[in-house]
Amino acid sequence: MGKVVLVGAGPGDPELITLKAIKYLQSADVIIYDKLIPRELINYAKSSCIVKYLISHDMEVELLRKYAFDYNLVVRLKNGDPYVFGRGGNICYELSKDGIDCEIVPGVSSVNSVPAYAGIPLTFSNVSDMVTVISGVTQGGKLFDFQKIPNYGTLVVLMGSKRVEEISNGLMVKRDPSEEVAIIEKGTYPDQKVHLTNLKELHKFNLTSPSMLVLGKVVRFRQLLWKLS
Repeated sequence: MGKVVLVGAGPGDPELITLKAIKYLQSADVIIYDKLIPRELINYAKSSCIVKYLISHDMEVELLRKYAFDYNLVVRLKNGDPYVFGRGGNICYELSKDGIDCEIVPGVSSVNSVPAYAGIPLTFSNVSDMVTVISGVTQGGKLFDFQKIPNYGTLVVLMGSKRVEEISNGLMVKRDPSEEVAIIEKGTYPDQKVHLTNLKELHKFNLTSPSMLVLGKVVRFRQLLWKLS
């Protein structure tokens, strides 16, 4: 029985990967990756490694289980961090039912790194001492219950690019329509784009994937800090 290692690849910039992650990529018998993974990271694989592109996330656990029965070290290279909206816990739980050892190598999460690359600090003394992170669309395609979000502090919204109008309406249930919003598309990638707007105007934007929304007073610091990022 082989071991499965879920390796966090970071948010997009191939240099934002840990040394431990590289070590596993160099040792892996099988590497499974998806469309969000920079191709440069696949170059770490040894010549005998089987490199498999994951077409559907619905087949993820089944594919990992299949290779773990035949190979010693199977690496699932995942964007960001496997335990932050990466289904890492669910995957390891399912594999453990078959006695498959599952290890996590944390990655640089997009939650904090993407805003940093856009010049936006998630916290700032006397401005924001609280960060809330949500997935705009949850399992089964349902919108997040926006009644649960706080009405102050920094708010980070992931995975909402395809339903911006619905999400903006939901956010205005608890947040001020005039609140600053940063839209970050393809964060940390060479073609990263950042748009600044307010919540009531958010519905006018058509977003590409991956994208992220950052709400709160910290957004205004991009005007000062983005050149340092």
